[in-house]
Amino acid sequence: MTSEHDSLDTTLSASQARPRPWLVATQSVDRQHVGPPADPAGPLDKQLVKRALFPQRAIPVRIGRFTVLGLVGRGGMGVVYACHDELLGRKVAVKVLHSEVRSDHASRRLQREAQALAKLSHPNVVAVHDVGTLGERVYLAMEFVDGQTLGAWLAATRPGWREVLRVILAVGDGLAAAHDKGLIHRDIKPDNIMVGADGRVRLMDFGLAHADNETTGDRPAVSPGALHSNDAWTAELTRTGSMMGTPAYMASEQFLGEPVDARSDQFSLCATAWLALYGQPPFAGETLLPLASNVTSGALTPPPAGTRVPTWLRRVLERGLRPRAEDRHVDTRALLAALRADPTRRRWFAGLAAGTTAAVLLGFGVAAAVEQRAIAACAAEGAAIDDDWNDATRAALERSFLATGKAYAATTYARTLPWFDRWAAAWATAATRSCHNHTLAGTWDADLRLRAHDCLAEARGNFTALVHELGDADDGALVRATAAAAGLASVDACTRPEALRQRPMMQPGQRDAVVAVRARLAHAASLEAAGRYDDGLAVASAALGPARASGWAPVLAQAELRAASLAERTGDYAEAEASLLRALAAAGEARSPALALSAATDLLYLVGYRSSRPAEGRVWARSVQLQLALLPGEHPLERADLANHLAGVEYVSGDYPAAVRLYTDALALREAALGRDHPRVGDSLNNLAGALYAQGDNAEATRLYLRALALTEQALGPDHPQVATTLSNLSLVYQSTGAYADALRVLTRTVAIREAALGPDHPQMANALSNLALVHEAMGANDEAARLFLRALEILERSHGPEHPQVADCLHNLATVRFATGDHNDAIRLLGRALAIYAKLQADDHPMMATSLAALAQIHLARHEHAEALRLYTRALTILEASLGADHPSAAHVLTGLGETHAAMGHTHEAVALLERALAIRVAGSVQREELAETRFALARALGPEQARRARELALEALHDYAETVGSERERLAVEAWLAAARAAP
Repeated sequence: MTSEHDSLDTTLSASQARPRPWLVATQSVDRQHVGPPADPAGPLDKQLVKRALFPQRAIPVRIGRFTVLGLVGRGGMGVVYACHDELLGRKVAVKVLHSEVRSDHASRRLQREAQALAKLSHPNVVAVHDVGTLGERVYLAMEFVDGQTLGAWLAATRPGWREVLRVILAVGDGLAAAHDKGLIHRDIKPDNIMVGADGRVRLMDFGLAHADNETTGDRPAVSPGALHSNDAWTAELTRTGSMMGTPAYMASEQFLGEPVDARSDQFSLCATAWLALYGQPPFAGETLLPLASNVTSGALTPPPAGTRVPTWLRRVLERGLRPRAEDRHVDTRALLAALRADPTRRRWFAGLAAGTTAAVLLGFGVAAAVEQRAIAACAAEGAAIDDDWNDATRAALERSFLATGKAYAATTYARTLPWFDRWAAAWATAATRSCHNHTLAGTWDADLRLRAHDCLAEARGNFTALVHELGDADDGALVRATAAAAGLASVDACTRPEALRQRPMMQPGQRDAVVAVRARLAHAASLEAAGRYDDGLAVASAALGPARASGWAPVLAQAELRAASLAERTGDYAEAEASLLRALAAAGEARSPALALSAATDLLYLVGYRSSRPAEGRVWARSVQLQLALLPGEHPLERADLANHLAGVEYVSGDYPAAVRLYTDALALREAALGRDHPRVGDSLNNLAGALYAQGDNAEATRLYLRALALTEQALGPDHPQVATTLSNLSLVYQSTGAYADALRVLTRTVAIREAALGPDHPQMANALSNLALVHEAMGANDEAARLFLRALEILERSHGPEHPQVADCLHNLATVRFATGDHNDAIRLLGRALAIYAKLQADDHPMMATSLAALAQIHLARHEHAEALRLYTRALTILEASLGADHPSAAHVLTGLGETHAAMGHTHEAVALLERALAIRVAGSVQREELAETRFALARALGPEQARRARELALEALHDYAETVGSERERLAVEAWLAAARAAP
């Protein structure tokens, strides 16, 4: 439940969102027209021209001690001249950098790095002989290479993949040597790799131009003007304040303006290798924006059909091209080891070695042979995941997605694949490490090894179940595929000794029964991830009996947790709560802190937020806090879940500032643990925006929703249904600020996306239609609002049945339109039906009961049926005070209606007391201005003649609030009429 069910809901739409803030920022940054940079070598060029024209009269052109022989070429970093070094009597290449040195500090640092490069001596790095300055620019005197760039060499020789690999390995060796010295290249690409006439490969042009800034820390992300560059593949962004590197080969952290390190160079080297091997770049994008989107999401372009490059080599490069630096190879030498580990060669040598085993043992000793066999065995354990995730399963998954016929299917496949690749690679690493720690390093005992093996087997079962489920995807599974792949539980716990020691272990006689139950639960989890909640609940419920029969408490706790999650998904909160309490008891019997923490965290969410029982929710929150304090380790994601769910409790309680603070904490924890592109980070963004919207901070809510929208479009594609969900949420903010044109625009797109992706009768269409109806209602177009609500109601009744909570929500909304048009009888009928649904499904004390009771009371008050209005308002207030507390903002709404009812009945004293209390709650809370105006004007009318002055002041404040509120014209006129009558009274 904590893995997916943590987005705030409204009565109109369940919000699920994802982030890409630097894309949003491009919409608001001022653009400036910048001319081409001044040519740093202009004076030198003029001298060379003069020397060519007047050889007898011109003096030699020099750069330091080097005599210029001629111009070699110009690049992104500077201008290169062929020169003669008179001191050593050899030909050299001198590069004069473009970047000016703007301070002594920058000059010293730039020269220090250049001098460090000069000390690097490696056969695959162009040697730097000297460093100096020419005016305000730095120059480097380098080895002169007689050869051609990698790009030219590829075009001229058309080499096979083994020859390309030889070149890449040579470049990597030089790069690794540079990394050992603390040097980062920052701009690896074919033009910076030379293949000499002697066959030796050299890496050149280390990225020194960055040093003209005062800091080498975080860099600005893609500049607005660069986003629509016409040539993303050759553009070089090396000006001050811009990215360092060539976009086609840049890692995601360079696009995002984050710090770069050796793993950024690893990415660029793999991108260069991909281009050299396949003849195409790894990421598509004719302009910078789509290129950046593909790189930061890991959407690789598949190799061309018929390629002869082996699959193992592509896998190695794919890992080096992952968006998150921590998911790439550990370092450059690890990448090189993987590139050299050609399994085809290993198999060939294995046959040769079979005939010479005795010689090997004699030559290297039995111990070395045993160690090598152990290393190979550990590697084989990690490679076991290849049986479940390989080219065949990838292809099957792609066929499954494309078979849905949805326009976004190909994009969803491209966005989902990296998450599965990342998980499989993490599993392989964990399995290999577990074996190594026990067999080779000897740091793990047999008990830890056994626990890790069981942990990895369970995780692998969940992975394969999800892959299998998505291998026959329907429309619902396609929508959820990317989030499901990203939501797979991490295998990190399988590598941490403190977590493994707490893992319960079964007896040998229990294994078969437990493994069978785990398989059922993995199937139920995959059904849940695919959106097949009823089917998943049936599978999970069927697993409960075998789980009890197994006699092993931990698997029973897991079964109850899965059943609870699916029961909550289907809206059966009472059964979900009962399952969680049973799961908690089983976790206690199993002495499993991890399972107990999961159950308590889910109870916090279900009881405190879903069931709107905040007092009980806070009790569960304290339990979770205590359990986390007692667990060893940091547990950032568990702490994020605690902050997120407790924020939901505060939201339900009406303490929006506390909700904002806690949602902010959850967002920070998830960003740090998962990265900025993870779907659960999107959930946190959405929740924070919803809380800010509730407390009236529309500007910040809009900013966060736009971040979420940009991330969702980037992560899933512009036509994915999740994009429509974010747009729908954004429309609510637009509507509340009176930006009806913007609200209609985004909702029209919402309806179009959902209708194309899901069909006209999908339940999500009802949410979009309801939000669209709300905008028309706010604009006074009640007939159109009623038509849309009726269509939404028809969809919900057909898909969910006539007694679903969402049906009740829609009935309530339609009743408000009927009331606005004067059709009180139909409004009463609709609200009565909504109340019956709430009473049956959510008990008589649920806050939604109070909302509909108050709406019904308002109709009876308008019809002067004061006694019935009084009864309904009183009942609504009792429910709210019991469930949410006496000072909740929703209670202020009911208190206002109750006060107006007493005033209409002539009960002045009671009316004033109720309205004073309502006003105090609304002034103390963060509410919309029209809510304050409503209570102020009601109190002004209830006050007697002896308080005429205060009544007038309250009415004037209400008038000011209504004047500043969009859509309150009728209310403003009513206040003005009352004030005019009050002035005319004797």
